[in-house]
Amino acid sequence: MKELEHGKLEEGTYQINPHSHQFNFYTINGRCFPNLSPLEVREGDQVRVRLGSIGHSPHPMHIHGHQFTIENQDGNPLPAALKMERNSVTLSPGETFDIMIKANNPGEWPFHCHTPHHMSNNGTEGHGGMMTSLKYLNS
Repeated sequence: MKELEHGKLEEGTYQINPHSHQFNFYTINGRCFPNLSPLEVREGDQVRVRLGSIGHSPHPMHIHGHQFTIENQDGNPLPAALKMERNSVTLSPGETFDIMIKANNPGEWPFHCHTPHHMSNNGTEGHGGMMTSLKYLNS
């Protein structure tokens, strides 16, 4: 397994300890930007996304150019009165949210954790962690 100097990032597989207080790699589905596929949509699609935090840090997940509705929290359907439209939701450790995004604003829009160092793995400059996009195929 490789070891990296702080501020460096190279493609590869790394031994990481998610319980370490120095943990500084953040992923979506086990991958980090730019090695993530965008969420590909067509205008008019309804997209269900399950967000979950299995680490020890909260993650304020944010999408640009869209609003979403939180449908479920921790696997439990929310009553209509609690289904707010939002563009951000903070996941605490162990929590899940199912969100519905209406694909109604063509383009390619960032979808990421709003904690800066969660988007720049190992202290690198630029993006490299919990970041993907919502990408329209027919725009």
